[in-house]
Amino acid sequence: MGKFIELTAADGHKLAAYVAQPSGKARGGVVVIPEVFGVNSHIQQTTDGFDADGYLAVSPAMFDRAQRNYDTGYSAPEIEAGRAIMQKLDWKHAMLDVEAAIGEAKKGGKVGIVGYCYGGTVTWLAAGRASGLACAVPYYGGGMHGFINEK
Repeated sequence: MGKFIELTAADGHKLAAYVAQPSGKARGGVVVIPEVFGVNSHIQQTTDGFDADGYLAVSPAMFDRAQRNYDTGYSAPEIEAGRAIMQKLDWKHAMLDVEAAIGEAKKGGKVGIVGYCYGGTVTWLAAGRASGLACAVPYYGGGMHGFINEK
């Protein structure tokens, strides 16, 4: 089981992150970027799963810049609310928040990043823009096509 901590991005923004640490020496670090539902119970369980596999896992609250402690379910109105909050964010700040999470995750060793939906797009972008990543795995990032020319 993980716990929430506070991270500080390079621009001074403070954001929450759910962190799960393995009981022994970490095999590496994993940054887990959530969908538009925030760091909800599903993402916490996913983060705990990486911990169970021996990784120091960090899931940053990517929506804290627009609405602190955002955590919701999967109904149609909740999906629309998540999309509305997501549209208040920008990619530059998202990368600052990702890099803050990478800084925490690297305490476990080499760092990979994985993201789902909105987090998949963030992961795709981080693969080219963020420093300190050994690998990136984006899942169903609907916005990735907008960044097809990223290196």
